[in-house]
Formats: sequence, C-alpha cells, structure tokens
Amino acid sequence: MMKKSEQRGSNVAGMADEGLFLRYAEEIRLRGHLSEYSAFYFNIEGLQEISEKYGFQESRKVTRQYSGHLLKFLGNDEFLGYLSGDNFVALIKLARTDTFRRFISDIEVETVYHGKVTKHHLSAVVGIWEMSDEEVLEIREVISNPALAFIEAKYILYQPYVSISSGRVSRANQQKEVTEAFHEAILRKEFLVYYQPKVDAATNTLVGAEGLVRWRRNGKLVSPGVFIRPLEQTGDILQLDYFVLRTICNDIKQWKAQGIEPVPISANFSRRNLLDEDLAENIDYIISSSGIDKNLIEVEIEETKESEEHEFMTDFVCELYDRGIRTAVDNFGSGFASLSALREFSVHTIKIDRSFINTDDFSQKDEIVLTHIIQMAKELGVNVVTQGVEREDQLTFVKNAGCNLIQGYYFDRPLEKSEFEKRLKKKDSYA
Repeated sequence: MMKKSEQRGSNVAGMADEGLFLRYAEEIRLRGHLSEYSAFYFNIEGLQEISEKYGFQESRKVTRQYSGHLLKFLGNDEFLGYLSGDNFVALIKLARTDTFRRFISDIEVETVYHGKVTKHHLSAVVGIWEMSDEEVLEIREVISNPALAFIEAKYILYQPYVSISSGRVSRANQQKEVTEAFHEAILRKEFLVYYQPKVDAATNTLVGAEGLVRWRRNGKLVSPGVFIRPLEQTGDILQLDYFVLRTICNDIKQWKAQGIEPVPISANFSRRNLLDEDLAENIDYIISSSGIDKNLIEVEIEETKESEEHEFMTDFVCELYDRGIRTAVDNFGSGFASLSALREFSVHTIKIDRSFINTDDFSQKDEIVLTHIIQMAKELGVNVVTQGVEREDQLTFVKNAGCNLIQGYYFDRPLEKSEFEKRLKKKDSYA
C-alpha cells in the first residue's frame, strides 16, 4: 500500500500523476475495498483568470498552494492525483465525501504581484462517483466515470457538482456513443422520417401529419428517447431538425410529381434551436428552395416553461409568420404562459397536451377547461389538434369539447413513408 507521503513530488503540483493514481486505485480494488470510496474528478474555477492577470508562473504557484491544501485534508487511506492544467482526481472515503466536496468548494490561496499580496477564494466544479468493487470493470473508470459527472455538472447542468450513480454512468456512456455516431449516421442516411396522420374525426379523413424522426442503426430502430436529449445537449439537434425538414419537403415534392395530393405536414424544431439567430431564415430557405407551397409545412415547437425561452419563442413565431410560414405550439397547456401564447403569438395551430386526456376518469373540470381553451383558440382563428388519443372514450371526450382534429394511436401510429403514401392516396380510409 502506498502511503500518503508517497504522493508528494511525483509532478509539478506535488501530487501523484495519472499512472500513480491508477496504481493506488488498483491496489484498493485487489483488496476488495473500492466500495468504501467515492471517486472525484474536479476542476479549479478561476485559475485561468489568475493566469491572465498575474501571469503563468504565478498561476503555477497558486496550483501548488491549492495542492498543498488538498494534501493536508487527505486521510491516510485516501489518495489525490493531478492530471493537467487545473484538473484533479481523488479517492475519498465515503464517510468524508460531503466534507471533501464542501472543502474544495472554497479554498483560499494567495498571489503576489509587484509586492502586493492578494487573497483568492477558489471554488471547483466536481464530478463524484460512488462505486462498488463489482462495478469497476476497468480501473480507468475511477477517472472516466466521475469525469462524466463533471462534464454534466460543468457543461450541461451548470451546477457546482454532480454525483453520478452506476445507472447514470450507463446512460452517460450511451449518450456519448450517440453523439460520436451522429455525424456518420447522417452521412449514411440512417435517419428516417415517419409520418403520424392527423385525422378529422367529424369526417374520418386524413387532413395532415407530423414528421417524426427515427434512427435505424444496425438494422434496429433506436428510440428517440435515446438520441434526442444528447443531441440537444451538444447542439447537433439543429442539424437533425434541418435534415427532417428537408426530407419532408422532398417527400412532398415527390408526391406532387407522382400525382399524389399531399396534406400539410408539421416538422419539429427543438427549443434549443431558438438561440440560433438564423433559424427562421434557414427554415424559410429550405422550404422555398424545395419549390413546394409554404402552406404545406407547419413548423412545430414545444411550449416552454422558461420565461426567457418564451421571449425567444415569441420572436421566432412572429418572424416565421412574417415569412408566410405556418407554426404550431406543441404540448399546449403544459408550459410557461399558455393563454398569453394565444394572445401574443401569430400561431396557426395549438396541440393540446396529452395530460388533458391521459386519465381513466374525465372530470367536469377537465371538460370545462378543455372546452374553453378550444373555444378561445377557434375564436382567435387558431386550429386545435388533440394529440395522444388512443381510446374511444378519449375521442368522445375531445369531440364533445369541440375538437375534431385528432392525432394518436386511435387512428394511426407513425408510419413509414410507403405506408403513409397509401393513406394519402385514399384519405377517407378511416371511415
């Protein structure tokens, strides 16, 4: 067993390097005691600013001071490692996990500049993994798994720390696989567009559809629940949304050329894309360059619970309206300001959130609320679609509330292009 003193002098920060840290972790694993520890990966906040203001050499001195504070905290059976720059790793006993996390959230160091001493309080962004001996398949996981938690804390959740479980490690690895495979998958045309019909329940005829992205990889469909969120986190979702819109436009163009009369189709765009100032212009370009009628496309975006996003969404919908492009608000009734959306947005369609009908016992209150939403929308000239309709009683409920435009498994699941074409050729096939 390496002793605490053996950690000193192994690199410029006065701590073990990565190799020595992993050797110590392997010793603990061989003794079957890894489950007694939490693995830390953390990064000093503010070191770059010190380097820019006081110079590189002074920042190196600060790193050594910081390392010294860490080593003083260390117990005899705990271990610290310095990777590079401002990145550290640690193996800390479970009973001291919270204490260590709090300790590294505020460590005081000093700089000397032109003879003047200045005190600085350095915080850290931290990833933590509480592990067991059985879970560690490769010893490098004592670094890579808390590093996943660190990435989530620093770049995704913007939190000071994230503690990751084994289940979340598995999901994080899955997300990493998704983002690494995405660009190749686009080039290999692994992404497809399925079409879920929208039906007028008063006449049982096809009146529209929603284009939904699917990923066929190695002969199997990957659930959107697996790939949408990771692509939103990396920003690649914008490229995927553009791909779906182009595909829908091209399919409509093909149907027209074949003499098949299309119906309006909605294309989803992630709220994450609202930060792109060119979003509306690019959407307009894709539709216009395809040569199809703009009225055959409806841009669909989910209602938001965030006030700042609500402002971006308002501007986006208004800009599309000015460009002659129809819009729909998805999951209406679940977000930040549903009623104000009807007043502020130049929106063409609202899609009622499935929570209104996702019950086995419809109350009078449910009916009153839904009826008034539908009535207000219609009086404002806004179309209303109820989604998620799967049962006869749900269909009856929404029809009684005044909504005949239905999307859901009651009429159809999302269909491959060839199957949807059959619906287009015989739009009254639901009768």
